[in-house]
Amino acid sequence: MRLENIVIVLVNPESPGNIGAVARAMKTSGLSRLRLVNPCTTDHADIRKMAHRSRDIVNRAGLYSTLRDAVSDCHLAVGTTMRKRHNPFPHVTPEGCAETIFRLDDSLSAAVVFGNERNGLSNEELSVCGIHSSIPIATKNPALNLAQAVMIYANTFYRYATESPPAMDMLKAAPQAQLEHVYDHLEQAIRATGFIPRDSMAQFLSRFRRLLARALPEERDIQLLHKIIEILSDPKYRR
Repeated sequence: MRLENIVIVLVNPESPGNIGAVARAMKTSGLSRLRLVNPCTTDHADIRKMAHRSRDIVNRAGLYSTLRDAVSDCHLAVGTTMRKRHNPFPHVTPEGCAETIFRLDDSLSAAVVFGNERNGLSNEELSVCGIHSSIPIATKNPALNLAQAVMIYANTFYRYATESPPAMDMLKAAPQAQLEHVYDHLEQAIRATGFIPRDSMAQFLSRFRRLLARALPEERDIQLLHKIIEILSDPKYRR
């Protein structure tokens, strides 16, 4: 994994100044790829002021209408949150996040997702992310603002990339879009068989998402999962 393959994604950012400050935090740590999901604006005086010598990052930022679209080509999506939710996904610190990201082959990409300044990421948005991450802090009030949080993660990645982490087997993780196809395929198969989960379909699929998140499946694993789902949902294989 290389620093240029790490994508910072801001979901529904409300403050133009924060967008500029995030770009500046990224630039100082060697990151260059910014994606914005439904931003308040992309052209504002506060952006230009806060993105000191970093406006090129804002100018090249990708614009998306949904988080799912924004991370579809990434091979890992990490959702940042201030609190652990019900039925938690794998949960790591910024250091753990860096360790996981840098296990990916250097031809792959990883997205680190930050939510709205007031409410953070919703449960639905976090469900798109295979791993969740929080910054350990002494107190919840006052909380870190958006640019500060991005700075901590970005600098952690920079230090991890430049301090020669130990050699390890590299992962060829499948893109997020392929994982989403598996989840859709599984839901269609479950509904076709008439199976009704005890709690709810959403909770059942959420547990499956957590299972795959821990595995970081490769493309060949995705193909195997599709084949298994096809077999299990085919009437001729049922007794």
